[in-house]
Amino acid sequence: MIHRISRSVLINSASACLSGIFTAFLFPNFNLEFLAWFSLVPLLYAVNKSKSFKESFLYGFLAGIISYIIILYWIIYTVHVFGNLPYYIAVFALLLLASYLALYFALFAGFSRILLDNYKILNIILIPSCWVFFEFLKSNLLTGFPWENLGFSQYLNLPFIQVSNIVGAFGLSFIIALINYLVFHFIFYKNLISKKQVLLELIFVLSVFILVMSYGYYNIYSINKLLKGKQPVKVALIQGNIGMFQKWKITKKRTTKIYLDLTKKSLKYRPQVVIWPETALPYIISMYPFYWNKVMNFVEENKIDLIFGAIGARLLNGKYHYYNRDYMFDKSGGFSYYDKHHLVPFGEYIPLKRQLPFLAHILKGAGIGNFTPGKRFRILKNGNLKVGSMICYEAYFDSLVRHFAQKGANLLIGITDDAWYGRTSAPYQDMSMTVFSAVENERFVARAGNSGISGIISPAGEILRETNIFKRTYMIGYIKLINRKTFFALYGNIFSYIINAFFILSIMYLPLRNIFRKKV
Repeated sequence: MIHRISRSVLINSASACLSGIFTAFLFPNFNLEFLAWFSLVPLLYAVNKSKSFKESFLYGFLAGIISYIIILYWIIYTVHVFGNLPYYIAVFALLLLASYLALYFALFAGFSRILLDNYKILNIILIPSCWVFFEFLKSNLLTGFPWENLGFSQYLNLPFIQVSNIVGAFGLSFIIALINYLVFHFIFYKNLISKKQVLLELIFVLSVFILVMSYGYYNIYSINKLLKGKQPVKVALIQGNIGMFQKWKITKKRTTKIYLDLTKKSLKYRPQVVIWPETALPYIISMYPFYWNKVMNFVEENKIDLIFGAIGARLLNGKYHYYNRDYMFDKSGGFSYYDKHHLVPFGEYIPLKRQLPFLAHILKGAGIGNFTPGKRFRILKNGNLKVGSMICYEAYFDSLVRHFAQKGANLLIGITDDAWYGRTSAPYQDMSMTVFSAVENERFVARAGNSGISGIISPAGEILRETNIFKRTYMIGYIKLINRKTFFALYGNIFSYIINAFFILSIMYLPLRNIFRKKV
């Protein structure tokens, strides 16, 4: 008996590990996105064979931690090299984050066990809803970490991802989990359920998939038709490639010269808009009139609109607050700015610094920023050009990005500094997630990175042009301004709220049902 149990646990554990590996391989630099359609099947098999919530939870945790260790391996490099922390602490940081994120895998597995025990027909909806519920929590709790959610894996599958302009990326995750459940149910339950149920589930899932793909091809056609009559705007993306160790040490004169010189080279192509990366000027430019005037005069003389990252400052109640800011200097001599809303924990600020002062003490030498989050969704404007600026990490938060399109932005830009990641898969993962800002809001995205990847993404999510990483260069591209608003831009994650509510009600119903049965 003990031998059988051990063998069963071993097989289930191996199945869970396989799901973890498959899920990790969906994303850059592997890009085996076809695995998505059955990546959760081995985990669902292990859950089905488990005997309790606890056992299923452990299988889910195993799948999750393997997946996130593979996806986020670059954290070791970032923490060790740029955080200036010992290698063993860097490894511990990866394991700690992977363990936290694995909890959402584990909760999905545990609650899937409950659903399989208590529901039959409704599980075709409930299991995918369960996945999305915990993915949604992961993306929002404790500041949120939506890095490489399941739907993001399909960034190269253009027809499929078009429906995200209605249901968002969480809707894509739902459809992927739906197909996984169908495959699982057909393989392991085909002799336990009626042929009628098998046929109905197959028809339902095929109908959803066909509708999604049909809408995708139609939407791509609709976007192309819309763009035909629009005037192209030439954009120059400037990639300074200043190393992280040098960026905050070299002089303001040297930094400013690097970007102005690269911009001068791009002017032979006569761009109308020039974009520099996040904190391209890593100083408080408003406090240095010489450099403010130097950049502004350059903009006016060359008749361009320049968008660039710098440090912002504001004196409030006798204390300076600092912001990760994006400025637009326009050709008429005016300017506007946007302050980053969603800051990176342990990168741009230390969470719970007041409540946990010892944490600030431990991390004081790790180069952690002390930024204040912005409060308003400012649009950078000049004439017909209305820009929504996504500063680095913000591009993955769809509920944040949609506010720009909702408020009238007809172009989205992404400015970032991925030099932190080194030559790992992280810059490519970063770029892959930014695709969804374009599709969900039906806007061109012009992206400028200090070390790359810089590029242009079409409203249909196609990466039209991109640079190589760690190369000092510039890129010329074309964008068009779009003003129509998608369902997602107007109403956000309504689809995910509905299916999340459906999942919560299905779980809440179970104890009520048991109470009712006892009374009867």
